[in-house]
Amino acid sequence: MGSNRDLFNFSAKVGCLEGYLHERKDANISTLQNWVGNIEKMYRNLPAEIKGDFHEDYKNILEKILQSSEKILKKEDEVLTKLKSMIANISCHPL
Repeated sequence: MGSNRDLFNFSAKVGCLEGYLHERKDANISTLQNWVGNIEKMYRNLPAEIKGDFHEDYKNILEKILQSSEKILKKEDEVLTKLKSMIANISCHPL
């Protein structure tokens, strides 16, 4: 897939997840682990020059997703751990 298509698909998945979880208490949590895992893989596979343009925005969206997820998941849920790890990784190694 070309970089533009990869970026579009990545952005669509992140935006959909944020919207799906926003102010929601009845989310189907069975899909969240795969959804978050796919986003992580897609981000990792984007070229560094593309990630450099939006890594702070991505981190901010992940933080919103984490906040929404904390309202519906148990404290020790793997999805929360994964999101926290992704945020920390972007903070330490943005590209």
